[in-house]
Amino acid sequence: MAGQQVGARIGVLGAGAVGGMLAVLLAEAGHEVTVLGSERTSTAINVAGLSLRSGRYGERQVRVSARPYLTAPVDVLFVAVKAPDLLTALDRAPAALLTDAAVAPLLNGTDHVALLRAARPQAAVVPMTVSVEATRVAPGVIEHLSPFAEYGIAAERERARVDPEDVLRSAGLDVDASAPDEAVLLWRKLSFLAPLALITTHARQPIGPARDAHPDLLEGLVAETAAAAATAGAEIDPAAVAKRIAGLPEGMRSSMLKDAVAGATLELDAIAGPILRALPDAAPVTRKVVAEIAEAAGS
Repeated sequence: MAGQQVGARIGVLGAGAVGGMLAVLLAEAGHEVTVLGSERTSTAINVAGLSLRSGRYGERQVRVSARPYLTAPVDVLFVAVKAPDLLTALDRAPAALLTDAAVAPLLNGTDHVALLRAARPQAAVVPMTVSVEATRVAPGVIEHLSPFAEYGIAAERERARVDPEDVLRSAGLDVDASAPDEAVLLWRKLSFLAPLALITTHARQPIGPARDAHPDLLEGLVAETAAAAATAGAEIDPAAVAKRIAGLPEGMRSSMLKDAVAGATLELDAIAGPILRALPDAAPVTRKVVAEIAEAAGS
């Protein structure tokens, strides 16, 4: 490791729950943070600041620069948009301003990594994951709902002048670098997220009642996701995933469930697509659940 990076130039693409929370914590750690969001969101942040309400981190409010487009180079660009918005959002971060920068996506799924490497070849794309329950209650106002906020990064990764792991650790954030490579990193997250997101959205209930009402569906989703991970060389223990899901707070809602209730676009392809493509003839439970979610959403 290069050591902690204090005062790095940080871009955060996406001012939703994940990006907004991260921007607050990195700004408080002394980094020069620029948030990239819509005109409405940028104006709200520039007027009133960016605030975080968290049981773990307390109430924090910071002043950061917010704008619709990046106008100066950054050392690290954290990408925290929803997968369906990625291509459009990338227009906010011109390639010429990312030369030699680290681009650290915090998206769900696996396919976004190849897309980012093709779209921003001058940058070092360093895949990361985040496990957190948070919500944006208004532009520039974030509520952190879970007792945890866990970031993951692969031990073997492309290196850049400023390492995203060092940046996060400088803010006192928890970073797990135990995954040997990015396939293991991404599938570790997806093996937990896909069953959680799909069972809660299918049931239209938080995880507690959803897992109690549909134990067979949940078991099938966990097993099929682990089987899909194996095709990418990532070994996942279904029993360990099931135990982790069983230990979640009963009222926890996945972001996909929140999107479904709000009538927003669902990340069905980002979360379930890698499983269905890896197991075209061997994922009947996932296929059934996804089809029923898509039908209910009218997509």
